[in-house]
Amino acid sequence: MTSQTKSDKFRSLLLLFIFFFSGFAALIYQVIWQRWLVFYTGISSVSISLIVSAFMAGLGLGYLAGGQLADRAGKNRPLLLFVLAESGIGLFALFSKSIIYDWLYLSNALQAGSDFQIYLVLFLVLLFPTFLMGLSLPLLSKAFEEKTSENQANYISLLYFTNTLGAAIGTFVTSFVLIRVMGFENAVRLGAFFNFACAITSIIIYYLETKRKAGNQTKEEPIFIPDSQAKGFSWNRNFLYWILQYTMSGFMAICFEIMWFRMIETMMKSIALTFSIILAIYLGMMAVGTYFGVRFAKNHKGNRLKLFLNAQYLLYFYTIGSIVILQWGVPAFPFLFDYFKSYETSFATNIAIATMFIIPMFLMAIPTFIMGFSFTISQLIIQDKFEEVGRKVGWLQFMNIVGSTAGAWFVTLIGFNYLGTSLTIKLISLIGLVYIYVLHRHKFNTLFMRIGMAAGLVLAVFLLPSNEKFWMKLGGMTSEKDFIIREDETALSFIKSFGGNAFVYTNGLGQSMFPFNQDNTHIVLGAIPALIHPNPEDIGIIGLGSASTLYNAGGREVTKNLDCFEVIINQPDAVYEYVERSGDSSVYYIMNDKRVNLILQDGRYFLHRNDKKYDIIEADALRPKSSYSGNLYSLEYFKLLQSKLKDGGLAITWGATERIKNSFLSVFPYTYEFGGFMLVGSNKPLELNEEEILKRLDDPFTKSHYARANIDVRALLSNTLQSKRVLQNGTTKVTKNVNLDMWPKDEFDFGRIWAGILKEEE
Repeated sequence: MTSQTKSDKFRSLLLLFIFFFSGFAALIYQVIWQRWLVFYTGISSVSISLIVSAFMAGLGLGYLAGGQLADRAGKNRPLLLFVLAESGIGLFALFSKSIIYDWLYLSNALQAGSDFQIYLVLFLVLLFPTFLMGLSLPLLSKAFEEKTSENQANYISLLYFTNTLGAAIGTFVTSFVLIRVMGFENAVRLGAFFNFACAITSIIIYYLETKRKAGNQTKEEPIFIPDSQAKGFSWNRNFLYWILQYTMSGFMAICFEIMWFRMIETMMKSIALTFSIILAIYLGMMAVGTYFGVRFAKNHKGNRLKLFLNAQYLLYFYTIGSIVILQWGVPAFPFLFDYFKSYETSFATNIAIATMFIIPMFLMAIPTFIMGFSFTISQLIIQDKFEEVGRKVGWLQFMNIVGSTAGAWFVTLIGFNYLGTSLTIKLISLIGLVYIYVLHRHKFNTLFMRIGMAAGLVLAVFLLPSNEKFWMKLGGMTSEKDFIIREDETALSFIKSFGGNAFVYTNGLGQSMFPFNQDNTHIVLGAIPALIHPNPEDIGIIGLGSASTLYNAGGREVTKNLDCFEVIINQPDAVYEYVERSGDSSVYYIMNDKRVNLILQDGRYFLHRNDKKYDIIEADALRPKSSYSGNLYSLEYFKLLQSKLKDGGLAITWGATERIKNSFLSVFPYTYEFGGFMLVGSNKPLELNEEEILKRLDDPFTKSHYARANIDVRALLSNTLQSKRVLQNGTTKVTKNVNLDMWPKDEFDFGRIWAGILKEEE
């Protein structure tokens, strides 16, 4: 091996290593910037789709521009442009908290309006870094010239492999380690360090390569192409077909990813780590597939187009087939079926392994492996001219992003809202018939085999049940009369009836129950603050659930307004369906109470954007491990509550952890605990005269209100008042170990999950 060959190999390996950390940093940013942007947009599936779409739009434009720049740059110059791109990303990252959180959110610099206005703001804010991220792959694809077109295609695939692998590991490490250990802001700084390290290392490679070439006395002509200057582009029919394929592939990939997320999140019961687990598997297996494609192609010299088309068919067939097998197979595993039916999250080892690893891998591993494998095979077919490498990579990746964006909006706005998960899966899976048609046109495979492939896909589509029956299985239910489902872009809402009671679920996790008199937790949360406040005219409640907290908060005639914030738009419809089936008069009463204003948006978002003040504000009990729960348990959130209270107003929260208590105590100088779980904070001491408070129950309106729901509020109120503890009386303490917007420690405290697993195993 010559010294030049060794140098080329070392250079290529070093570039692959660099691109790994570029992908790692990019996913640090995606995970954390998405969290920050939600403060501006509010938490909802639509807002998440807007953020992801804006992120992808910038990437797509970067791919397109990167391809043009790569083909028009001189030798080695794409590497220099990559240096500038990485440096720009790192610089933006260092200022991103100031831009996204401080300026966009805290200062209310740009008031959010329609969805289009929000998208435009997000696009403009994210354009600079995402555009530079998109430049990277086309630039590095053209950074150095390989000896043959096959080597060039393999080099591009290896770049894609390392970057995607870095992204997968970055997703996992960010959520499981970095956020927990150092918080959002420091994790972003670490990402910036990786970008700068990539830039510096690339500068060194550029310098050494330039010096080496300058020292060569003879100029070696490459076998691939004699000129790297950009010339005309081959807009032939074949390339247009590949443009269509990459667009359709992006559409399919994002559709399946979103639907996998909905299914797996529901089975996991919506913990904060769900997104990272799914994305890490998705990207990781795609990376493995890409690498395997490179290794496989070296030994497989057969018809690559035939291989590609068969792989695409297998992707669609396996995806819907695995979902059919899953919903058929769940009842065969009683521990899983019972868990899907259950109210609480469990971290028992068998359940954690099944829901966090086995099921996601079963559903996602093979399809995403095929996606990566197909990328390699397609590059081997497409790349045939070095002068067009950058533009081909750029155009194809750009159109892939276009397809992904269209897919995200199709599933979000049409699929979940009008078709349901089951029918959406069926329709997307039928795209697989297109590949059978192309196989037929090329006369690949035998006629009998093509007919069998089509029949198999259609049969799998037929076997997937209707949306209600599909979710019944994954919800652990067997009777349609005991199961209510509502689905839209915001979430899945279930109401399950068993044991004489009905239970409300959101994305598989129990929230509250009917009838109201069986739900002491929500009686305390709603009734106690309303009864101890001397004049609660305006009450704000974050979260509808079964409407139990809302009902119990409305027990006094002096209350004129009950604002209830609910981010899940279909939740009221599910409650109305329960009323229609059960005839529960108390639920019907509160849902039609003229004092109630249902505000279907993020409660924190509304409070931040509006000047209205309340006598009482509370968030319905939210588990600290739930996704985005940190936004309602942070020091900054409690300060927001404080600023929205009238003089003598009360802020209410569930004191689920020590950090939540510390955060609450840091804000409210007068803090009380009731029932061992409910924290009440105020800027003034409470006048808790038990005799006077109990007298309020003799008011005819109050008496009638609680009697309607058969709630013995007197006994519960008396017991709760006697359990009162004064946690702080007049001095605001600055407490350590708190939850912050920039460091939601409880939400990402993975150690506590392990503690839960060990405890349940004992």
